[in-house]
Amino acid sequence: MKPQGNVEIYRVAFDAANSELAEISAEFERLRIRKEHIEKLVQVLQPLIAEGEETVERTSVAGSAPNTENTAESPIEARGGSEAVPADPFQRRIDHVLGIGGGIRDVRKYSRQF
Repeated sequence: MKPQGNVEIYRVAFDAANSELAEISAEFERLRIRKEHIEKLVQVLQPLIAEGEETVERTSVAGSAPNTENTAESPIEARGGSEAVPADPFQRRIDHVLGIGGGIRDVRKYSRQF
């Protein structure tokens, strides 16, 4: 009976691996489709991006660009400290991970209560 028990264990492991492979394949296909949608979106938005760059180039060539020596700020100053919430969702995630997001509390203040 011992050899038959080993076969059953391998059968269960094989079925579990096949199940995981099917899940990974489905997730891969979902991500591939999402990638295609994003690539199409980038193609559609490319003329708008190029138009915006031309506008910036025209204003800098015309001499209407502000003096950058006195207006340069650090990224934290430009953001207004931790009170300002960035409009970019990716920047909010980065701020959250770095611990500088608007809703992040200093854990040290609260850890002594417990």
